[in-house]
Amino acid sequence: MKTLFNAIFKFIAFVLAGVLMIALPIALVANNGGEVLFNKEQINEITTGVVLDSELIPAALEIMTNNRARDISSKIEDTDNPEGRELNLYNLIYSMEDRHWKELKTALLSDDVITSWIEVTINGFYNWLDTDDQVPFISWNLRPVIDKMSGPLGDEAVEAFFESLPDCSDLQMEKMQTGPGEPLPRILMVEELCKLSTFSHTEQIEIYKDVLRMVVEATPPEYNATQALLKQREQIGGIYTLKWRIRTIRWQLDTVMIVPLSLLLLILFFGVRSMEGLGQWFGIPLIGGGLISLITAILYRPLWRGWLAERIPEDTIPQTSLLYHEFIDASARVLGPIFNPLAWQAFIILLMGVGLLAMGFILRMRRTSDKTS
Repeated sequence: MKTLFNAIFKFIAFVLAGVLMIALPIALVANNGGEVLFNKEQINEITTGVVLDSELIPAALEIMTNNRARDISSKIEDTDNPEGRELNLYNLIYSMEDRHWKELKTALLSDDVITSWIEVTINGFYNWLDTDDQVPFISWNLRPVIDKMSGPLGDEAVEAFFESLPDCSDLQMEKMQTGPGEPLPRILMVEELCKLSTFSHTEQIEIYKDVLRMVVEATPPEYNATQALLKQREQIGGIYTLKWRIRTIRWQLDTVMIVPLSLLLLILFFGVRSMEGLGQWFGIPLIGGGLISLITAILYRPLWRGWLAERIPEDTIPQTSLLYHEFIDASARVLGPIFNPLAWQAFIILLMGVGLLAMGFILRMRRTSDKTS
């Protein structure tokens, strides 16, 4: 009967050792993630670095503005046109290339403005998470952007954009042909997006400056992200529930290392009967878990990129857009502080596992030598 119980206990210890090999790297990643994700200062530093050192802002501006430009253009009428046709702001924005958005971001969105928006957003989120507030308060100050768009920098951005336009083709010139004394074909200019040779560049640039002024007039001095998030009062309950779910996740990530420690204690109870056994039952799963952790730390970037690329909706973020590639690159950089420590953690665990296994082997050899003597 004792032999039967020993066999059952060893089988249980064997299963627990296999579970430990898988649970250890998962617990390490989860623990690292909790230390990063719920550290306000570190998240602020990571986010600011990723945003300022990448083209994420102009890429996001391109996608969001293209989605909203059609709605804005429907509210802007060409008052000079007797038929009341609309000035097609959507065509102007949609035809801008990636380099135009980068130039626009450089001209109108300075690093200090972006940094303040990031800080306000992160502080608002974590203050909401750590207090009893029902919703996070996040409000972005757009006044510096409006001032730049209304001032010389806005004019320079328009002029730089106009200079990037190609000359009109013969077909476009024929389409935009006007009679003597007629004004510039504003609507067709915005639709065709090219330089007319029949009008001075100064006159044409003024048309595009008018469009920019229309955008400025439609831009509020402050963007209340909370109000945009909660379009209906009923959503507040869902946001409050979300807070408690995030708090629960934070607690789970803070205590996740209890899982591998508990498995070690169970292995100690079911499998270890001597110091030699301790080296074997602890050393082998630690080596296995350390190797898996090390491989994960090395391969996480390509694995993450491939996994994320398959899950980005094509209709939301096209694969040909700048945002698609910038988002994948930025997300991989954000994961760096979580997975980079995994390499040295895995190295320490491997050393511990090898040390315990070597200790068990040495003790077993010494015991065998003593028996022979």
